[in-house]
Amino acid sequence: MTLSIRTWARAVLALALSAVLLAVTGCAAGLGGPASSRTAQDGVIRFTFAPDPIWDYMNETGVVAQWERDTGYRIETSATWDEFGLFAGGHADIISTASFEVPGLEEQTRRETVIIGRYNAERSRILVRANDPAQTLADLKGKRLGVFTTVSGTLVWSALVKQMHDAQLVDGDYQIIVADIQNLSNLLARGEIDACICYPDLSARELRDGSVRPLYDGKSSADLFAELNAPGHDGPMGNVFVGRKDWVDAHPGEVSAFLDLWDRGLAEWRAHRDEMIERYPQHFAVATPEDIAFMKAYVAEHDWVVDEVRFDPKWATDESSVFDLMRATGVIGDDVTDPKFLPTEGVQP
Repeated sequence: MTLSIRTWARAVLALALSAVLLAVTGCAAGLGGPASSRTAQDGVIRFTFAPDPIWDYMNETGVVAQWERDTGYRIETSATWDEFGLFAGGHADIISTASFEVPGLEEQTRRETVIIGRYNAERSRILVRANDPAQTLADLKGKRLGVFTTVSGTLVWSALVKQMHDAQLVDGDYQIIVADIQNLSNLLARGEIDACICYPDLSARELRDGSVRPLYDGKSSADLFAELNAPGHDGPMGNVFVGRKDWVDAHPGEVSAFLDLWDRGLAEWRAHRDEMIERYPQHFAVATPEDIAFMKAYVAEHDWVVDEVRFDPKWATDESSVFDLMRATGVIGDDVTDPKFLPTEGVQP
């Protein structure tokens, strides 16, 4: 299946509006901080993001308030899964989405954008039942593969499957079953599907009790992409920070301060990761003490959050190479162009 830019954009928008997981989070309450006034003002950053534990932690511990006092800027937040809709209406200056969905965002919203920061890697894994002898997706041709959408991380896996096994994921060598993202690993454990593109933080119980296991030594799509196409790279990104290009160009101080704030957030994550999982278990789709303990250990070994929000030109080039792979494997059409990046690593305001 080859997606044109318009088809891809419509699919991406449908995904955004379906309120599925796109961030580090589960299915929980919204962002802390004041609600956005929706009207652009100098010195105010209108930030729209899906529910997120790091952001909630920074608000509840006073980090955001201190940042506002120190910088003189104010950040207004809107907690919503409909980030695309607010962006299209001009009511958000910065949102977050997967890097490989940015061209669809531009096409659907008709707004020129630029990627200003990175946040977390595309973390989905291929899971099978524990007693399944399959070693790779090549062993699962003809089987039922559960996905929560045919875009998002499925785009990356489609390109990787073609590259690794010369197989076609969607409309090809597998029976694609679209199901609720939070139920995929349970469907797998019950035998209603044979494999899934699943997020580990939504599969904690089944991974912990051993009813399912990951293929490819537990590597995510980002891990495999880097291994095969961009050694040392930490993407492709499940979430980057994307700004309206006209706003970014006109507000370099706000952009730099925003990135500083998120660098502080990433540092808080590294220092207080276990506390955040305990404090916001809903963001990780865990509830029992056993699942919370499992998630702590899992994230310690497979942390998908990056160490630094800023990036340099080489990182941007490596991140863009996912589009080269998707075009070369026929997953997207040649009319899908790379997103624009604003490298700021080492640059002062």
